[in-house]
Amino acid sequence: MTRIIQKIEAGLYRRGFVHEETRILVRNQLALTLVVVLIGCIGGWAWPRLFDFAAGAVLASWNFYFLSKFVHRVLEKQQAAVTGMLFRFYGRLILTGVALYALIVMGGSSVIALLAGLSTVVVTVLIWAVTRMRGKNIKEA
Repeated sequence: MTRIIQKIEAGLYRRGFVHEETRILVRNQLALTLVVVLIGCIGGWAWPRLFDFAAGAVLASWNFYFLSKFVHRVLEKQQAAVTGMLFRFYGRLILTGVALYALIVMGGSSVIALLAGLSTVVVTVLIWAVTRMRGKNIKEA
């Protein structure tokens, strides 16, 4: 698993994620999504809600990756690219809505399982924050 995480981090660095904290957040989200997708592929045949959970996690990771990448670019260039930011934000929002519509209405996916998968980003950010706070407290003690 360590080797996979290192490969993900190296790939993110090559794609322009030079800020360490952003790279760690995206790396953790992608690693969590990889685990969720593997669990969904293994157990989804017996319990189809795992497929829905994995689909939600993939959607969340896709949005989180591109949002992080765009914010990273804006911070690097220090330019107010409001039009580009709005266009990309609403583009991702529309695509996410279409994907959720297809999954729920056409595919019959569980809304609760999709929401649980979409919330993996929140879990990733909470874990990141707790580890940072814990590290800060240890340094101060």
